Amino acid sequence: MAHRLRSKVKAAEAGEPLAPVSRVECRRDPHAAPAPAPAERRRAAQRRSDRHQGLVERAAILLRGKPALVEVVNASAGGITIATALQPEPGEPLGVALAGHPPRTGTVRWARRGRVGIAFT
Repeated sequence: MAHRLRSKVKAAEAGEPLAPVSRVECRRDPHAAPAPAPAERRRAAQRRSDRHQGLVERAAILLRGKPALVEVVNASAGGITIATALQPEPGEPLGVALAGHPPRTGTVRWARRGRVGIAFT
């Protein structure tokens, strides 16, 4: 089948290309409002600074006016990932105090499966 299509393309006999359609698009209500834009997504190669694991084991955070101790999974100059049972919402502001460092403010970037990504502001 693929070789026939390739032959038609080379001979300029193939029609206009069709836009790909996923199963989700087939089920989507055409009258529904458009979905919101996804949050910024980056891959590891796009990080602005190195991540460090094991340098700081615990941190104190101030979320919704309440202090809590959390486990630090990794830290970088731009933010930290913590492990916690708390469930903050993305975009929620909080305070972060790491041992040996001045307190900082941050914003929750993502939260899932007991982990929370915080970007320093």
